[in-house]
Amino acid sequence: MSSITPPPGWGAAPQPSVGGPAPWGTPQHQSDVWIYAGFWWRVWAFLIDAIILTTVEGVLSLFFGPKINVDWEELPIPDGSGQTVDVVNIAATSLPQAHPVSILVPHLHAGSDWHTFGIMLSLLPMLYFVLFEASSFRATPGKRLFRMEVVSLTGERISHLRALLRFVIKAFLSFPLFYIGVLMVAFTQRKQGLHDMIAGTLVLRHTKPAEIVPFTPHD
Repeated sequence: MSSITPPPGWGAAPQPSVGGPAPWGTPQHQSDVWIYAGFWWRVWAFLIDAIILTTVEGVLSLFFGPKINVDWEELPIPDGSGQTVDVVNIAATSLPQAHPVSILVPHLHAGSDWHTFGIMLSLLPMLYFVLFEASSFRATPGKRLFRMEVVSLTGERISHLRALLRFVIKAFLSFPLFYIGVLMVAFTQRKQGLHDMIAGTLVLRHTKPAEIVPFTPHD
């Protein structure tokens, strides 16, 4: 994928005009230039997306989360006597004359539907990033807030398959390996992380190309 030539203006050398240089003061046509999203812009966007995902997961857990039951197990007093006191008897016994009580250990039971809910929560981030980045928005809400978009190396909208590949590489390589794949954004020429290089994507800072306007000196 690295063999693909970027559009003019993406680090390409200026193209000479046909017929020689234009007269001084004459506006010259220049290629459109995209601005790559830097490391910290992408960090802030990721934090916004993380807040949104956490909020959605919390709401879903209220409506679809498994019911948690608490069972109390009464253990003998750790003094060798093996005595236990029922909880009702403890409440009915006056404190000055109270006997040594047993140890109550809680056990949490989430029910049989816990695994289904866990799978749903694990798939939610994947659906969030893939569907948003492959949509007409070309970015997650966090990226859109900072005027960023994810595009292919030719500046086009990415497919769902490419967005899925980008997410998988980011989740299983870029983040787990000491965040090296993410830190690469700060040091690569086109601000690409490891997931961007493998998936063949770019993250642009502006939603539309910006044209360079030449400066005309005044007498």
